[in-house]
Parts: sequence; C-alpha cells; structure tokens
Amino acid sequence: MSRVSSSNSPPKKKRRASKKKSANASASVIKIRGVRQNNLKNVDLDLPLGKLNVITGPSGSGKSSLAFQTLYAEGQRRYIETFSPYTRQFFDRMDKPQVDAIHGIPPAIAIEQSNKVKTTRSTVGTITEINDYLKLFFPRVAEATCPECQQTVRPDTPTSIAQRLPDCFTGQSVLITFGIPVGNKAKPSEFFEFLQSQGYLRIHIFGKTWRTDETFPNKTLPAVVDVIQDRIKIPASSKRPSARLLEALESAFHLGKGKLSLHPAESGSNNSKPMSFSRNWHCADCDLDLHAPTPNLFTFNNPLGACPECRGFGRVIGIDLDRALPDPSLSIREGVVKAFQGNRHQECQVELELYAGIRGIDINAPFEELLKADQKWILQGEHPGDAEKAWSESSWYGVRGFFNWLESRTYRMHVRVFLSRFRSYTKCNVCEGTRTGCSQLPGVRKNTARNLAAPHR
Repeated sequence: MSRVSSSNSPPKKKRRASKKKSANASASVIKIRGVRQNNLKNVDLDLPLGKLNVITGPSGSGKSSLAFQTLYAEGQRRYIETFSPYTRQFFDRMDKPQVDAIHGIPPAIAIEQSNKVKTTRSTVGTITEINDYLKLFFPRVAEATCPECQQTVRPDTPTSIAQRLPDCFTGQSVLITFGIPVGNKAKPSEFFEFLQSQGYLRIHIFGKTWRTDETFPNKTLPAVVDVIQDRIKIPASSKRPSARLLEALESAFHLGKGKLSLHPAESGSNNSKPMSFSRNWHCADCDLDLHAPTPNLFTFNNPLGACPECRGFGRVIGIDLDRALPDPSLSIREGVVKAFQGNRHQECQVELELYAGIRGIDINAPFEELLKADQKWILQGEHPGDAEKAWSESSWYGVRGFFNWLESRTYRMHVRVFLSRFRSYTKCNVCEGTRTGCSQLPGVRKNTARNLAAPHR
C-alpha cells in the first residue's frame, strides 16, 4: 500500500499546480460568454485586464452595446450589490445585460462622450467638470500668508493652542484672556460692576492683573480690556492637554468672538511677551483679517474669484504693441513704431531717435536685434507706468506711455479713431491671464494664484 501511495503522490501535486495556474490565468482576463445585447449575436470574448482595450467597428456594429450596456452595466450592478439595501436605493441602476456569463469583471466607471456648449469662459477644466472638484479641494489645503509679517496664517483651535503651550510656557503659569471693548464714556467703576455681575473678578491691563472688586486708580480704561478666563500652570511634558485647559480656551474663544490672548502670570518669566490667537483667518500679530478660502474664491466663474479687471476672461481690449510695432525687422530710423509715422505724431519719432542716441542705442539696427533691455526701454520708457514723470524729467516716456497719454484724451473723436487701429484682445495685466483674482486679496501669493489657475487654461 505504501508503494501505491508513493507512486500516486506526484500526479496530485501536478494537478494542484495546474489548477492554480489556470486560476491565475482566468483572473487576468474578463471572460464574456454569449452576449446577445442589441445587435450582438451570441458573442464570446476575452479581454485582458491591465491593458488598454479598444473596440472599433462601423456604426451599429454593437460597440456601445458591448462597452456600456454589457461590461459597464454588469460591473456597476455587481458593485452596487455589495452595499446594503438601504444604500442601493440612492444609486441609478442599469438593466441586467443579456449575456450568459461574465467572469473576472471589476467595478467599472464610464466616461461617455458629451457635446458641451462652449463659451468664451470655457476651458479644459470647465468642460471636463474638473474645475468643480478643484474648487472644493483647494480651500481644504489652502495656506494664507500675512502680507505684513510674512508669517503663515491659519485658524487656531483649542487643541492646536494646547499643543504649542509646552514649547512656550514650560513649567510656567499663563493667563487665558479674551478682549472686551470699552465704551468711550464708560467709567471703571461701572465697567467693573458689569464684569462682577458676569462672574469675572480679574482683568489684565497695562501689564498687570487687577481685581474688579477693588478700587481702580486710573480714571480711564483702554479701548479693549483683557478679561482673565483662567490661570493654568503648563506642565513640562504632557501627552494630552487637560480638560480644564481646553475648556478655558474654548470659553475664551466664545466670549472673545474668536480671539484670545495668553499672558505669562509671573512678570519675571522668560517669555514675557503675550501671545494672541484667532479662530478665524486672522494675523494676531498684525491684527489683519484675511479672506477665508471658500470654493467661490478658486473659480473665475464667480465674482468673488474672478479678476476684477478682466471679469474672469483673462483678456481685455487694450493697446496691442504688436500692432504698434508690426514689423520688428525695421529699425528706429526706418519707423519701427507705426504709431509715430505721420504728421500728427512725428515729434514722437524725433524724440525717440534723440533719446535712443543719448542712451547709446543704434537707431539703424533692426528692432529685433536690439538687446532685451533696450527693447523694453523703447516700449516702457525710463519710468514704466509713469509717463508724466518721464515727461517732466525730459526723458523717454515709452511707446506704452504714449498710448496711456492718448487714453486720457479719448473725449476727442479723432483720438478714439486713432487708438482703434491699435486695439485688440490682450492678456490682462492684473491677473496675467490667470483669470482669477486671488492675487489681489491679502494673504495670497501671486505665484500661488498662477499655479491654481493652471487647470483652467
């Protein structure tokens, strides 16, 4: 018997190995058997997983019937069946496809062709609806920077404050205070009676702690009085903040309308500077409020997020320097600036040649061969954006300054007709074509606004 069993054992191992090999092979493909959906007539097909499968054929051959009404419908149906009966009622279920069997199909998603109506505001982000998801994502990961002190600004919570305290006030006692505004005509005695009626007996002003049930020596109070919510000693090391500390911070936030301050209880402590915190997007050191990141702030299709200059289009109708200098192969003497040619503005051509010679620019060289700095000087002048200053200093005001000067005289008909010859849609100078107005808000960096606008293009 031992010989028979030993002789039969190797074939059993081979069968097991062959079964395991066939199972792995079947798991790497989607087996479709007997598809009879619409125009399909009992089709058998194996589609490899992890590869790009393309279905081609003439119109009416059953491409959509196989891809959407068979594969996608069955994959969605099996995925939805994994949920509870209560959850299934919120899904749109498709009809079961007419097929004998489908094996190895994973959960499926479908991206169908759609004809979107394009407008002047349409971009890749709006047509594919990616913009709708991005404007929900950006507010959650946004970080603001104070334009005054350049520190990162984020809303504080009692937990985040409690985690920072051991690093600042280790082993010291701190006063948790919240500010209350004081009226101009309020007397200290009346104000102290009000605080006593609310259950507060101590305040912190002028760097000292005063009791409200005692006589105050001064006749006036500061505009904002810090009321002491609690006095707590910060341990050197603690895994979890105490419930008393969190409760005091929460109460100070509530009574201080989202703001609180921490003062060292001992005057001779190492850290004698008070620390301010805010529950909102507020720089406590500079007392500057920043705009809270909301979804509408990150889309140019909303007035809040659109550039105020171009209204979210990214382009404005303005002077196109390419029309003012249509042929850069010409030199200054040959009249590269088309707007300066003619009797009306001939003096501008003479001044350009005069100031270019003083600067040392070759007026006979083609404009496109000049240095970038010299080209910028010709276009922008000595003082970019301030033609009046250049004119008063008897220096070159630039081609741009010339057109800005004409813009102030558009009440004349012939000036409007002249400017219309050089107008076209140009990139907005405020948002630089990004369409968003984030860079105009305090706390938003200009390069950050440009990066956020990249998916909209």
